[in-house]
Amino acid sequence: MTAFTRINRYFRRYRHTLNRHRTERLIGSLPAEIRKDIGWPNQYRMMQSEDFDHQGIARS
Repeated sequence: MTAFTRINRYFRRYRHTLNRHRTERLIGSLPAEIRKDIGWPNQYRMMQSEDFDHQGIARS
C-alpha cells in the first residue's frame, strides 16, 4: 500500500465522519415529532450497521 493510498483513505474516513456528525446534529435539532416520524435514531443506527461493513464500504 502506498503512502498516497493511506493518506487518501484517512481523508475519506475523516470526511465521512464529519458528514455523519453534521447530519446527526442537524436531525437532532429537529422537533421530537419529526424525528419520531423519520425513525431517528433507531432506524438510522439499524441502516448504518446493516449497510456498511467496518471499513465504510457499502455492501451490495
